[in-house]
Amino acid sequence: MTWKMVFPKFDAYPTVTAQDVRAFEERNQLSLPKDYADFLVRHRGSLPMFQNERGEYTRAEFNVEWGDKPARVSGPIVHLESTFSLFEGKNVKSAFESGYDLDDNILWNDHLYPPGLLPVGSNAGNSLFMLGVNEEHAGKVFFLSTFHVPDPISFEHIGFIAPTFTDFMASARPAERN
Repeated sequence: MTWKMVFPKFDAYPTVTAQDVRAFEERNQLSLPKDYADFLVRHRGSLPMFQNERGEYTRAEFNVEWGDKPARVSGPIVHLESTFSLFEGKNVKSAFESGYDLDDNILWNDHLYPPGLLPVGSNAGNSLFMLGVNEEHAGKVFFLSTFHVPDPISFEHIGFIAPTFTDFMASARPAERN
């Protein structure tokens, strides 16, 4: 069976322009990696899924490198269940169908992760896919496990997925359907 990446909920997400991206960056005093900004504009930040020739869908899954961190109990494979997009000033009818707002996630989750990371998606357990937006982690994609969150917050609960958002998307593969 062959699978291809598709964006079946694309129309449920609001249109995102380069101006929307710049306004988001200014509001939040950060700079998005170009490949992620392009994804927001091109795909509206919508959820990537995989579809086979029979029209069946499955979610995208990714490998996470935990090393010897305590969060490794989350497992080496994670599933992307929702994505975050730019909704500021947009008419969004359903947060579920349209993903979740990046601005809101910055405010709601900032106590869960070290500065310099931006939540861009989540799994079913509300663990977060994170994108580096500071010099040290710029463009890198991580996975934050909410199963084990140390106090004080550190990188002990964050696994590595990819060196860039482009590599992150390229590493996606179809999850097994149960």
